[in-house]
Amino acid sequence: MASQSIAFSASEYHADGGIRPAAYAFSGSTADGWEIRRNGAVQLRLGAGYELVRVSHCGVCSTDLARRHLPFPLPQITGHEVVALDDAGAPVVVEINASHAGRALDRSAWCNFCRNDLETHCPDRLVLGIHDLPGGFSPWLLAPTRNVHRVPDRIDSLTATLVEPFAAALHAVRVIAPRDGDRVAVLGPRRLGSLMIAALAAWRMRSGRRYEILAIARRAEMRALALALGADEVMNAATVAAEHDLADVVVDTTGNPNGLALAVQLARREAHVKSTTGQPTLGLTHLTELVVDEITLASYRDEGVPENGLASPAPTVAALLGDVPSSIARTLSGRGLRVVRGDSAADFTMLEEAAPALGGADLAVVASLAAIDHAIRPQAGVERGLVRARGTICVVDVGQPRDRLLAALLDKRLRISTSRCGDFGAALDLLADPATQLGGRLGEKMVTDVFPAARLADALDAAARPSSIKVLVAHAGARL
Repeated sequence: MASQSIAFSASEYHADGGIRPAAYAFSGSTADGWEIRRNGAVQLRLGAGYELVRVSHCGVCSTDLARRHLPFPLPQITGHEVVALDDAGAPVVVEINASHAGRALDRSAWCNFCRNDLETHCPDRLVLGIHDLPGGFSPWLLAPTRNVHRVPDRIDSLTATLVEPFAAALHAVRVIAPRDGDRVAVLGPRRLGSLMIAALAAWRMRSGRRYEILAIARRAEMRALALALGADEVMNAATVAAEHDLADVVVDTTGNPNGLALAVQLARREAHVKSTTGQPTLGLTHLTELVVDEITLASYRDEGVPENGLASPAPTVAALLGDVPSSIARTLSGRGLRVVRGDSAADFTMLEEAAPALGGADLAVVASLAAIDHAIRPQAGVERGLVRARGTICVVDVGQPRDRLLAALLDKRLRISTSRCGDFGAALDLLADPATQLGGRLGEKMVTDVFPAARLADALDAAARPSSIKVLVAHAGARL
């Protein structure tokens, strides 16, 4: 393909939360790679496997509102719920993880994560609108070639903007895998929470499972929307503070550090964390990274390693951190796992030797909140954990004092699961299916405001208002 170049102005998000314009230029090709210039200086050089697409419109996500709290460089052009136009002018959506697999590189160039179907955790990935790669609040973006998906005719332009968050919601449904007879509560349905309810309802119709969907929201209009999207029952969040064990599974979509505390109080079997805040929660510093890595927390049980509900290689390496009894090392070794002990940054060296494929333990056994944080991110400024992506951290009961999180794990035997990005193909299929009552027109119920790209700051302000649900930013020529 011939070299291309495009120059434009786009609004950037800065570390102070401000929105300011900058001049950008992209030049290069899919085969040879790209150079990104910002205000005349080279900002980023990309390898092969990206194609230039023109953005039509982009949704505002809670991550966009909290971007300054995330551990990635700023300023950046944010926005990752993208609808773009291909060379023929047809609408496409773009998966956000620019992994080796997503860039359609030769398989010999793939990392072990991409080879093991963990491409959304590829350590070399850039993330559209979140981690370095310019996002959809720009009129142009560089999309990983295999991550560009045509939008079926049955899905309208508003609904197309919801594909990325709906895919994430559907992924969460598959992770929690509701059982017949379960009551599944969604805490805080608004942007992502409403899509979580829609995904639960659609998956129930598609799979034939028989479970109840409960929506817990403060605002009456959000409770009404939840019923319209398939919830069986709604409750006012203000009335559940004194409740305990209200549902088998509680999904926290609040984007509020207090949401998880309420979720573990209300859940009988599992609390699922679906939103990231970048802020400490329930004594954990690295809850956001727990979600980014899709790690599961559980109590340690001698009878076996708890399943975490995620597609992931079988565990072969365990890391024991802190005051963990030696008997556990013997038990795990007896099950054929290689056991590594340690508490320092040198643990990386040991784990690279013990677990060369994915560079971290499949399972970490700990005895404290501090050790959970250490397993997630042991080195400041290094976005890598001692336990690998989609791994499990188990807390062993050694008679330690209980705070709310340890009490939930050790006394209630609660599982705390997490999930992140989902499969666009599965999401497009379900959104377009008339049998699920979504019928390609979910956007009509969800989109409350549309702003031109030049008014990005106003769009973010509107999205932060409790009365809004989904706010879109539209570029010139957008088809809405």
